[in-house]
Amino acid sequence: MASTQLLKRRVRSISNTKQITKAMELVAAARMRRVMEAAQKSRVYADAATAILHRLSRTPEAAQHPYFSPPDTKARLYVIFNSDRGLAGAYNANVFNTAARTFAEDNRAGLNPLVVAFGRKGARHFARGSNIELLGAYDNIEDDPDINVFAPVLETISGGIEQARFSAVNLIFTESISTMVQQVRVVQLLPIVADAAAEGEKTDEFAYELEPDGKAVLDSALRLYFESALRRARVEAAASEHAMRMISMGNANRNAADLIDILTLELNATRQATITQEVAEIIGGAEAIT
Repeated sequence: MASTQLLKRRVRSISNTKQITKAMELVAAARMRRVMEAAQKSRVYADAATAILHRLSRTPEAAQHPYFSPPDTKARLYVIFNSDRGLAGAYNANVFNTAARTFAEDNRAGLNPLVVAFGRKGARHFARGSNIELLGAYDNIEDDPDINVFAPVLETISGGIEQARFSAVNLIFTESISTMVQQVRVVQLLPIVADAAAEGEKTDEFAYELEPDGKAVLDSALRLYFESALRRARVEAAASEHAMRMISMGNANRNAADLIDILTLELNATRQATITQEVAEIIGGAEAIT
């Protein structure tokens, strides 16, 4: 049986750790609520940007645009969102596993995966990966960033399509469905399939006049489409990260409380055994004297 001093030190150490995990849980909960609101707004914004592009996908300019008919190459670009920090349960591992399965499917199809990583954890992971080319890595991105943050990624996408370096662009991020439910998604950004985009929509009753010209309007709509999709993915990923960190720290708090209870019982039993032994020694000594 451990000594009372050792048990006291363990209880004190676990109590101190519990205070830290409780504070982290509260901080994660506050950030999650704030980012959840931003995620809801980003969904509306992204859906509106996509709807605009759906309408423009029927124009003659769209039929000739490389984003609707990208070059036929054996590479795909993946923009993957992870976290900068750990202690968020299986958040990063879930993204890595989904990416690994997707890359395996590409390899079987003879396709080469290229990666742009958001988050320090993802950058380190994919930099070590075999048969994976890391085109860019970004960290310390705010939970609800300005769209200008994604300008370098847009340049990577446009340059890659123009140079026929890759033929498709996909996002991999964790969608925040609710506080307790998060799901990793793989979303295709390119190529934009005009027929699929217009599916389910009624034929426009009006003919649109595009100013200054159709190409300029389409280019603006495409930029809005990419910016809104990237921002939504980042905000969703941040909300999921904070939710999973809150859950993880909550579990840590409960485990710490259970461990403190167990150690406290053991401490009390040790004290009782010590007292019983001392009483027995006193009684034995008194009987020996008499």
